[in-house]
Amino acid sequence: MADKLNDVHARAIEGFSLAQEPTVEEREMALRDRRFVAIAGAQYEGSWGEQFINTPRIEIDKTGLGMDKIFRDYQANRITVDFRPVGDASSEETADMLDGIFRADMYRCNGGQAVDTAFYEASAGGLGALRLVDVLEDELDPENEYKRIDIEQIVDADQSVWWDGNAKQFDKRDATCCWVITAMARTAFERTYSTNFSDWPINTEKPFYDWFTPDVVKIAEYYEVETVSVDLYLLTHPLIQKTMVIKGEDAADEVRELKRSGWRAKAPRKVKQRKVHKYIMSGAEVLEDCGYVAGDRIPIVMFYGKRLFIDNMERTSGYVRKLVDPQRVLNMQVSQLVEIASITPAEVPIVTPEQIAGHELAWAEGNINRSPYRLINPIVQADGSTQSQGPVGNINPTTVPPVTGTLLQAMSGFMDEIGNAQDASKEVKSNVSAQAMEIAAQRTDSISYSYMDNARQSMRWLGEIYLSKAREIYVEEGRTVETLGEDGERGELVLGQDVVDESGRFKVINDLSRGRYMVISDVTEQTATRRDKTARTMLNVASAAGAVGNNEFANAAIITAVLNMDGEGMTEFKDWTRKQALALGLAKPTEEEMQAAQQEQEQRPPTPEQQMAQAKAQELQASAAYKAAQAQTEGARTGLVQAQTMEAVANAEAMAKGDITPNADPLEQVSKVAQIAETEARTELLRADTRHKGAQSVKALHEAGSTVAALGPAHPMFQTRQ
Repeated sequence: MADKLNDVHARAIEGFSLAQEPTVEEREMALRDRRFVAIAGAQYEGSWGEQFINTPRIEIDKTGLGMDKIFRDYQANRITVDFRPVGDASSEETADMLDGIFRADMYRCNGGQAVDTAFYEASAGGLGALRLVDVLEDELDPENEYKRIDIEQIVDADQSVWWDGNAKQFDKRDATCCWVITAMARTAFERTYSTNFSDWPINTEKPFYDWFTPDVVKIAEYYEVETVSVDLYLLTHPLIQKTMVIKGEDAADEVRELKRSGWRAKAPRKVKQRKVHKYIMSGAEVLEDCGYVAGDRIPIVMFYGKRLFIDNMERTSGYVRKLVDPQRVLNMQVSQLVEIASITPAEVPIVTPEQIAGHELAWAEGNINRSPYRLINPIVQADGSTQSQGPVGNINPTTVPPVTGTLLQAMSGFMDEIGNAQDASKEVKSNVSAQAMEIAAQRTDSISYSYMDNARQSMRWLGEIYLSKAREIYVEEGRTVETLGEDGERGELVLGQDVVDESGRFKVINDLSRGRYMVISDVTEQTATRRDKTARTMLNVASAAGAVGNNEFANAAIITAVLNMDGEGMTEFKDWTRKQALALGLAKPTEEEMQAAQQEQEQRPPTPEQQMAQAKAQELQASAAYKAAQAQTEGARTGLVQAQTMEAVANAEAMAKGDITPNADPLEQVSKVAQIAETEARTELLRADTRHKGAQSVKALHEAGSTVAALGPAHPMFQTRQ
């Protein structure tokens, strides 16, 4: 085992040297650019600053204005990741679950900070990065073995992340290995690893150093792609009609347990599987073998400002790169002006030593103390007499060279042209339309387009890595996972849940082992911004609809605008407005709203119109019962006639045979049955007649009540006797 780890360490050291050497210069410029725009005084670092050691060093940071503009645009238009189903085996429910889990994981681990750091470093210096790691859901609970996915930041990515030289694609999906150099505090290193520290060898040179830096040890996370052969099992369950695919090194043990639960497995077959092995190393040894990470992709996401290949070498740059030289010239010219103004702010008098003898300090501090006058001594002649005399001459202030003003104007305009940092919306005069303001804002947004588009590609790769990990982490059937909606609403879902669809067919949702899913990333405005725009648009629609007299359309637009507004004390008003929207069919009710509406309908007393309708229905039912009773009576009478006929026929036959006498009554039982039927028919007839009369009475009462309600105080029953 030790020999294997030594081979891995040697391979990692050799590969890192080959990967780092061609890009050292590019990485140094990326670090210089980030320092140039972020650290005070860094614009004079290096050989350029050595020329201004004893002069003022003024920084007019126009480069920082452009960087602030890019980052504000990014913050106002966050990039989202959306998972969408592909094929019949996938489902919309599972895709929505992926979206919810992704948002919940990002929120829980503050993944947004990692994305912000990567974007800023990429837009400033050219390179940024973040990592995805699988961690325990609750490290303090020994019985909880569930895992989740965290998104962590990688600081100083241009000095930390290195890829093998054969990786050419934007997202590095074709890479076979990767190094992430991490600075670890020396005390933390000694507590974690019981070995002597040895920094990972990084052969970068810095022409600038800070006076104080933390005491750290450089260690490396080494990711290596391996292709392994594993067993793949196809399992079916005859009772629940489900199928399952299991593969991996521990698949045989898992299949053995499933067979005890009724699952049936076919003979395994060997398949190739891509795995990512992670190690932690120092400059001398492998500190930790972390094993295989979840997923089949190296979990490092790169962000780029601008990226291209020249001479078979990847070259990256950010917003600062092209502005370094004009920014330095601008600073130099402004510093020269300040120096000129500070050295000779006014005419300097020329005096003899005898004239200021004893007043040297007052003259030296005159500019500082702002003294209204200066004292000088009279000149003593050879004969001992004195003579008052002013300065013997003056030193005129230094004039500003014409070239300085020309350079100032040229460099300022040049930086605005290259960096497009000037806010064009300020060019729009007052009292102009909102459309004109939006057009001006779009012109200034062009500075951010390329950076935002590259970030969109990086976020898409982040989603693909996340999906690859989620297929191996969120797999426990029946596990409850947290989700987060687009509006921040928290929820919970159950993995591998059995449901019945609308057609009555059985299916399993929230199962990542089934189907394929694609990742879509898009630049979207913040939810609050989109809602504000929707509210403004709907108010404009309402105004236009009202102008043409379409009040119903205008009312619907106003309701939509109110529902998209946010503000203090609007909760109750928005709830009332939503009820109006539900009444108009403008919004779909939730299950809770449907239940509340049903309960309200049941508890609400019937209106006079509803009472009259109920009375009419009762009248119709009574009429139908009356007719049914009449039919029963006629049937009973018919049965009586038939019974009498049968009795007469039976008597005639019996008398002909001589079996009975004419006075005999052999069909007495039949006659009794007919009499009973006739009695029941008459009873039902009486009941129907009673119901009919009751219905007429109810109808009369409702008609009287409606009359009273319609007339109100004018009805006679409300009139008082005089």
